[in-house]
Amino acid sequence: MTVRSLPRPLALAAAALLVLAPVAGCSSSGGSSSDKQPDTALALPADQEAEAVGGGTKPAFEPADVHLAVGGSVGVSLTSAPLPHGWQLSGEGDPAVLRRGADAKLSSCPPDSAGCGHTVRQTWTATAAGSTTLTWRYVDRASCKEPGNAASCKALAVKDVRVTVG
Repeated sequence: MTVRSLPRPLALAAAALLVLAPVAGCSSSGGSSSDKQPDTALALPADQEAEAVGGGTKPAFEPADVHLAVGGSVGVSLTSAPLPHGWQLSGEGDPAVLRRGADAKLSSCPPDSAGCGHTVRQTWTATAAGSTTLTWRYVDRASCKEPGNAASCKALAVKDVRVTVG
């Protein structure tokens, strides 16, 4: 299995976000039904990086490339904070190549904790040889014409994960 993931500065920012989540008043959750670790794990860029890209102060996010064997899995972690902007999955890829599993909550926030976000891992399992792309959009939630529909929101940044199975 070969993985070309986020550029080093983005990977460090995403890792720092995951490490700092408990410091920000969030707690880890050990009771998920999806505790199995994926074969390949990626994290979407931190809100601060996505805001910078969305504001035009940094270059756009490079796609990540993941190579899996049939039966292998990829997990993508994202942090969702109660902000007007956030990551939303907008393209789940080809279901003939990847099957989406249950989301696993990796952290949560205590009640009434301002600004704390919870981290979720979305997981897909490779079911057949082929290629497909998973797409997340960093959107302005206040602009959504249809709640929960990322395609109806103004996109500030986009992150693609290209998955090749075989």
